[in-house]
Amino acid sequence: MGTFLTQNNQQIGPFEDAEILSGLTSGKYSPDDLAWREGMSAWTPLRTLFPTALGATSPPPLPAPPKIGDDAGVRLLLPVGRSGWAIAAGYLALFSVLLIPAPIALIVSIIAIRDIRKHRHDPHPKHGMGRAIFGLIMGGLITVLVSVMLLLNWLGK
Repeated sequence: MGTFLTQNNQQIGPFEDAEILSGLTSGKYSPDDLAWREGMSAWTPLRTLFPTALGATSPPPLPAPPKIGDDAGVRLLLPVGRSGWAIAAGYLALFSVLLIPAPIALIVSIIAIRDIRKHRHDPHPKHGMGRAIFGLIMGGLITVLVSVMLLLNWLGK
């Protein structure tokens, strides 16, 4: 059994696929003409039954996969998309218990926070605010602690 068409609100057919394809390319049939075959539940436009005859040779391209830095879980494990200043501030904060890098951690963390805020509206914003704040807190606490200890030591002499 072939394919039936509707033209001018009248059912015509049945036709073989080759006849319909020839009619589409010659302009005898419109892509908007409705068609029905055995097994179909409803009449369908010819453009959906014969897309290749109408110039559609391939499906649209797939969307691009997400970038590795867009996943928060990956950013937790790897420094992808993270501000280099924030990484440095985090490590300096860890070493600030040695007293010497505490002021440096404080300065670097301020630079990191400014860098992250500056790039927050970029297509791929920088991350690492937690590390930068950790560097700010630890660097500030240890710097104040060392300053108080030095002041008390100086006043005690």
